[in-house]
Amino acid sequence: MASIPSLTRPESLAQQGYATIRRAIRDGKIPRRQFFSETSLAESLGVSRTPVREALLNLYRDGVVEIVPKRGYRLAELDENDVMEIRLLRVALEQLVVARLCEVATPAHIRELRAILKGKGRSQEDMYTIDEAFHIRMAELAGLRQIRRELLSVRGKMYLMASGTRVTALRNETVMREHAELLDALEAHDCARAKRLITEHVGSSIDAFVAARTQLAEHGRLERIS
Repeated sequence: MASIPSLTRPESLAQQGYATIRRAIRDGKIPRRQFFSETSLAESLGVSRTPVREALLNLYRDGVVEIVPKRGYRLAELDENDVMEIRLLRVALEQLVVARLCEVATPAHIRELRAILKGKGRSQEDMYTIDEAFHIRMAELAGLRQIRRELLSVRGKMYLMASGTRVTALRNETVMREHAELLDALEAHDCARAKRLITEHVGSSIDAFVAARTQLAEHGRLERIS
């Protein structure tokens, strides 16, 4: 885990740790089925154990990591029922966000969201980061703080589903168009169209994660055979 970047100080270290560990899981830098400790993560992140412990407890509450007495932490395992629930929950949460934004979105909100989609200096290769910033900011602009937190939790479990795979390669050609179409509907306050678009968008994203998960499982099976 030495390749996980160390933390700086603008946010609380626990918040930074939460975000950084989520990215490490997303990128496959924390191996599945391998136990790790607060100490090992703290050393990798260049901080004390206290903020790492808080970050890991938040990830435990999200259902992304498990705590095993006397062994430490490990990534949670998701079964098919978990994946089904993730799909249902993500759709329900995003529909609530979109319905609220249809009522309250201002031209300034739409401009800000379009700017996020342009990447604000980020490479379009970093679709994960752009996509998460877009969806989380929608919840913030809608004034739905608790839903924002639940979305982070659900997205963390999505990252866990296909940790280390190139999910964005399956979606980059269409995801930006889907985002733009959603913003057009929000700008027009066309709530029915916006809800339909977000449902389709989330469904396609989950399908991509499931496909990546299947590829990952198949790859692991072939490695065991060889």
